[in-house]
Amino acid sequence: MERAGGERPVTVDNEAGVVVIGDGNQVGFGTGTTVRSAYREQVRRIAPPELIGREDELAELAAFCRTGDGYRWWRADAWAGKTALMAWFALNPPAGVRIVPFFITARLGSQNDAVAYVDVVLEQLAELAGEGIPAHLTAATKDAHLFRLYGEASRACAARGERLVLLVDGLDEDRGVTTGPEARSIASLLPAAGPVVVSGRLNPPLPADVRPDHPLRNPEIVRLLPPSPQARAIRAEAERELKHLLATGGLPYELLGLVTASGGGLTADDLAELTGDVPYRVRDLLRTGPGRTFALRGEGYLLAHEELVVQAREMLGPREQERWRGVLRGWAESRRAGGWPADTPAYLLHGWFTMLRAAGDPDAMVDCALDAVRHDRLLAATGGDGAALAEIEAAGEAVLARGDRPALLTALLRLALRRAALRDRNGQVPAGLPVAWAELGERDRALALARGLAPPNRIRALCAVAELLHADGPRERAHALLDEADSLARAEHQSQERPFALWAVGDSWLAVGAADRAEEVMNALAGPILRRRPLLALVAFRCGTGDFRRALGAVREVREDRTRALGHAIVCGALAASSRATEALALARSEQGFGKMLGLLRIAEALGTAQDSPPPGAAADGDPQEPVRPGRLVDEALAVVEDEAPAGGSELAAELITALVAAGAAGRAEALAVEPGTSRHGEAMRLALVKALAERGDPDRAEGLLDLLVSESSRSHARAALVEAWAEADAVDRIRPVLAALTDRFSRPRAVRAAIGALVRTGHVEEAEALAASEPDVTDPQGAGLKVCLARALTAAGHRERAAALLSRVEEASRAPRHEHVAPVLAAVAEALALAGHLAPARLLTDGLTAGTNREPHLLRVVRALLATGRFEEAELQSRGARVNQREYLVGLIARARGAEGPDELIREFGRPAVRRGCVRLAVDGVPRPLLPAPETGVPVAEVQGRADRARALHGEGRDGEAALELDRAVAAARGTLRYTAVPLAAVVRAQTVLGRREQAAELLAEASAYLRFADGRREVSFVARAWVAAGGFDAAESLVAEATAELTEETAALRLDLAEELARAGEHGRAEVLLDGLARVGLARAGAYAVLALAHPDPGRAREITALALHVGPWYEALPAVLRHEPDAVPLVLAEAGRLRRALEV
Repeated sequence: MERAGGERPVTVDNEAGVVVIGDGNQVGFGTGTTVRSAYREQVRRIAPPELIGREDELAELAAFCRTGDGYRWWRADAWAGKTALMAWFALNPPAGVRIVPFFITARLGSQNDAVAYVDVVLEQLAELAGEGIPAHLTAATKDAHLFRLYGEASRACAARGERLVLLVDGLDEDRGVTTGPEARSIASLLPAAGPVVVSGRLNPPLPADVRPDHPLRNPEIVRLLPPSPQARAIRAEAERELKHLLATGGLPYELLGLVTASGGGLTADDLAELTGDVPYRVRDLLRTGPGRTFALRGEGYLLAHEELVVQAREMLGPREQERWRGVLRGWAESRRAGGWPADTPAYLLHGWFTMLRAAGDPDAMVDCALDAVRHDRLLAATGGDGAALAEIEAAGEAVLARGDRPALLTALLRLALRRAALRDRNGQVPAGLPVAWAELGERDRALALARGLAPPNRIRALCAVAELLHADGPRERAHALLDEADSLARAEHQSQERPFALWAVGDSWLAVGAADRAEEVMNALAGPILRRRPLLALVAFRCGTGDFRRALGAVREVREDRTRALGHAIVCGALAASSRATEALALARSEQGFGKMLGLLRIAEALGTAQDSPPPGAAADGDPQEPVRPGRLVDEALAVVEDEAPAGGSELAAELITALVAAGAAGRAEALAVEPGTSRHGEAMRLALVKALAERGDPDRAEGLLDLLVSESSRSHARAALVEAWAEADAVDRIRPVLAALTDRFSRPRAVRAAIGALVRTGHVEEAEALAASEPDVTDPQGAGLKVCLARALTAAGHRERAAALLSRVEEASRAPRHEHVAPVLAAVAEALALAGHLAPARLLTDGLTAGTNREPHLLRVVRALLATGRFEEAELQSRGARVNQREYLVGLIARARGAEGPDELIREFGRPAVRRGCVRLAVDGVPRPLLPAPETGVPVAEVQGRADRARALHGEGRDGEAALELDRAVAAARGTLRYTAVPLAAVVRAQTVLGRREQAAELLAEASAYLRFADGRREVSFVARAWVAAGGFDAAESLVAEATAELTEETAALRLDLAEELARAGEHGRAEVLLDGLARVGLARAGAYAVLALAHPDPGRAREITALALHVGPWYEALPAVLRHEPDAVPLVLAEAGRLRRALEV
C-alpha cells in the first residue's frame, strides 16, 4: 500500500493529543519545519510512526495551505484519526508554509481551555512576527495582543515569501466552554481571516460566544474525514480494556488510577514504586495486558486517547482521583524531605507541577515553585533555569487569578524573590565561557550555561557553541542551536542590543555555510547602515563559493553609496582572483569615484604585488589582450583620487590607504598619508597606514611610523595592532615593550588578549597567567574575558587540566554577587523602607553604601536612598562622581532634600559664578537645568515653578488677590521658558486650574504644544503631557503621547509609562491601567508604574491586586513601596532579603 507523504510511513494507532507547553517554545524563521525546540519535540512525540491511506487528505490540506483562504474544518467521530493526521501534517508542512498549531487535549492537564490556547499561540505568533514573547500579559490584554499578532505574524511570513496557517485540533475538547458563565471558548478566539485548519467531532455545536458572522458558521468549510479502520479496531479494544481494568481491581486498577491522576508521564519504575509491585510485572502488564489503554511517550505512560481520559475520569469519580493525587503528593513529599536526591524521578521534576496546575491547586503550585533545592535538581537535569522560571510564572498567574485574598502579596513577593534568585545565580557569566567549556568536550555543560544567560549573551554563546559543533559534528545539532539563537535575536527589542544580536547570528549562519539564512537575518535589520556589515560578509561569502551573480545582485540592490562601493570592490577582487580579470575590470570601471578606485585596488591585490614606485602618470586602458599590470591599476586608482576627489570622511580616506597597502603599494600609501596638506583626514590615513602595514606582515615598518601619529588615541590603536601582528608571529620579545607603552583602557584589552595567546603558544604559560591576573577582566565583542581567552589558549596548547581549573574558577567567581549589581537593589529597598517609616533598618542598609559605578540608574538609586535615610553628605559625595548630564538631576534632588531656598543658594553651593551671570547652558560642574535662567525672562525655571506653587498656597489661604498677582508673574515667566523647556508648565497650569483660569490654561497648553515641533527627544513631550493631565485634559494628554509613540521603542515606551504614572496620580486609575496593559512588550519596565498606580488607587482590594501584578511583571524591589503600604506583614520578609543583600555586599 502506498504510504502517505511519499517518504516515510505513518500509521494511525490512536488519536493522541499533544501537550503544547507555552513556556520556552520557539519558532524558527528559516527553511524547514515550522516549530522548533521543545514544542517541535512534543509534536514529534505524538505524531504516529505510520500513516496509511491518507494521501488524499494530505494533498487537500497542502493545496489549501498553499493557495486557499478562509477555513477548512475536518470533522469526524471519535477515533477516526483526526489528531494523528493533524500532528503529521504539522510536522511536515508544504514548502513555504508556516504552521502554528495547537492541540486541545484533556489527557495532559492545562491544555484544554482558552487560557492555554492564548498562551501557546500568542508565543508562537510573537516569535514569527519578530517581536518576541509579549511577556507578563494580563488576562485583560492577552486577547487584544493575540488578535494583533495574528496580522503581524501573517505579514512577517508574507514578507519572507511564506504563508501562515493556524491549525487547531480538537475543538470539541475545549473545556472552557463549560467552566462558567464568563468562560471563553477557543473557537471564539480564532481569527476571521484564514487560512485556518481546524478539526473536531461531528456533533457538538459551536459555542454560543462565536459570533454569527464567524467563518466557522459557514457549512461549506466542513470536510468529512472518513474513519481509519485501524483506529476503529483500536477503539473497540481500548474501551473493552478500560472496563476490564475497572472491574478487575488490583494492579491494573492501580495503574489506571495513577496514570489518570498524574496526567501522564510516569515511567514503569515510578509506577512500580508507587504500587509496591516489581517493575518487570508493571512493564509486562502495560505492554501485553491493557496495551490499547495505555500509550508510551518516551519512557512515560499515558492514556492512549482523549475519549479514554474522559471515560476514565468519569468512572473513577472526583474522590477517587483525589485519592490517587494524594498518593502522588506523598511520593513527592518523600523526595522533598530527602533533599530531592540525584535519583529523583523525572516526573517529579517535569510533570509534577503540571499535575498541580491541572488540579487547580495554586497553594501547592506556589510551594513547588519556591522549592530552591528542587530547582537545583531541575537545573542539573535540564541544563538551565527556564523550566523553574516557567513554574514561577505559572504559579504567579494562578495566584493572581484568585484575586484579592489574605497573603496575596506575601505569596507574590516570595515568588518574585525566588525568580530574582534564579536570574541572579548566573551572575555575570561571560558569554565566551560556554564555548570554552565546549572546546574541552563539556558540551552539555556549555549548553546549560549558554541557556542560562540573558538573551544578548545567550545569543552570542549559542552561536559560538553552534559553530564549534558544526566544525566537529553533529551539524544537525549546530543548526538547531542557530535556529534557537536566530529566534532569540529576532525577538530582541532592546534597540542597542538587537543589531549586535542579529550580526552574531548572521555571522554564524555564514560560518556554517547557510548563506540564505544569513541573508534573512540581514533583512531583519533596519536601515542600510546596520545592514552594511552583514551585507559585505554575505557578498564575500557568495564570492568565495563562486556565486558571483547573487553576490553582485545583492550589491546592486543597495542604495547607500559607501556600502555599494565596498561591495562592488569585494566582487571585483574575487572575480580577479578567479582568473576573470576582464570582467573584474569592466565592473570596477563601471563605477565612479570611490567605488571605482577601491575596485581597481582590489583587483591589483588579487593579481599580485604592484610596483611600489612613484606614479608615471595616468594609466591608459591599454590593449584588452595585454596582461593586466597591477602597478597600472594602482596608477589608475590614484588618478581617480586626483581627478574626482571622491567624497567621504575619514573612514573612506582610511579605506584608500588600507587598499593601497593590500595592493602592494605601501610606498604610495605612505606618500599619500604623510604628504603635507594632503587631507584634513591625515591622522586617520596615517593610523590606517600603520595598522595596514602591521596586519599585512610588515610590523617593523609600521612601528617605525608610530611617531607620525599625533593623538594618543591613534597611537594606542596603532600599538594594539602592532601587538596583534607580533602575536600572530609569536614574537613575544617584540610584544613586551609595545604592550608596556600601551595604557589606553579601550585599546589595551585586545592587545592583552593577543599577547596571552602568543605567550601560551610559545610556552610562557606562567607569564600569560600573570598578565591575565593583573588586568581588568574586560570582555571582548564575543563576551569572553581575558581569563576565558587564557583558558581557550591553554586548551588549544594541550594544557587541558589547567584550562578546566581556570574555567571553574571563572565560573564560580562570575556567579558571585557584584557590588554594582547588588548596591542599587539594596538602595531601592532602603529607600522604600525609609519612606514607609522604617527608618532605623533603612539607615543600617545605607551605612557606607556606594554605587561603585557612575552608570545613571545605579548611581541615582544610591543617591536617593542616601537622601531618604538622611545621609546628605554621602549623597553629595556620590553625586560628584556622576556624569555631567546626570548631575543636573542629582543636584536638584539634593537641594530639595536639604531644603535649599532657591537657585542662588544652590548656585553658590554647587555651581560656578558664571551661572549667576546669566549663563543658560548646563554648567559643566552640574548646575541643574531647571535652576538656570530662561533667556527671555531671566527667571530661573525653578523660580517659575515656585511662583506657581505659591499662587496655589495663597489661594488656599483665601488671599486671592496676592495669589492672582503671583500667578500672573508665573505665567509670564513660563511663556518665556517655553522655547527653552516645558519643565515648569505643569506647575503653572495646575495653579491656573485651581484658580479657575481654565481658558488661560488651555491657551498656554496650546502654545506649548506648538513648540513641541522644535523639541528634542521625548522629554519635552512628557512635560507637556503632564501639564495636560494637571489641567484635566486627559484625552489631549493621551493623544499627544499616542502621536509621539506610534512606533513602540524603548524611548517611546518610557513616555507612555510616564503618562500612566501621571494619570494614576491624577486619579485616572482606569486610564492608567489600560495604558499599562497595552505595554506588555516593555516587560520589566512596567513594574514601577504599576506600583505608582497601586499607591494611588482608592480601592484597597484593587490596590493589592495591582501591587501583586507589579510583583509579577517586574523586579520585586520596584513594587516594594506599594507592598509595604498594602501588606505590613511583608516587612520581616523584606528585612530578611535586605540583610542577605547587605551581607553579599560586604563579601
